[in-house]
Amino acid sequence: MRLTLIYRDQPVRTPVGPSVHKAPPGQVWTAATSYTPPFPARVPGKGFPIWTLSHRGRALVFASPEEIAHVADILSQRVLPRPWKLVRGARAYGMYNRHWLSRLHKSWTPWPIRQQIVKRLRAAL
Repeated sequence: MRLTLIYRDQPVRTPVGPSVHKAPPGQVWTAATSYTPPFPARVPGKGFPIWTLSHRGRALVFASPEEIAHVADILSQRVLPRPWKLVRGARAYGMYNRHWLSRLHKSWTPWPIRQQIVKRLRAAL
């Protein structure tokens, strides 16, 4: 299990982003110009930070420390919550199937593996 930090020229929007970074009311998340909390700013001379957690041939990408903390909080629960409970108002439209937790590979879901993932993510914070 490895967590790496790289820098990109352009900002990256990750699958975890909509769960953490909220768009202003009345704006579509993908087209919003600002978010709460904001995404990290460009690091001069490097670019925008991107964290990648690799494990068992799969990867989960994070664009901010807030996303890392959110994933660590969700995965630290002994019984994982249902994705439709994590997405407000999405059940009526079936959007919960796009939630990062519903797309998480099954090899990452056993409790001992999640404990290792959470330990690694929290150490990075």
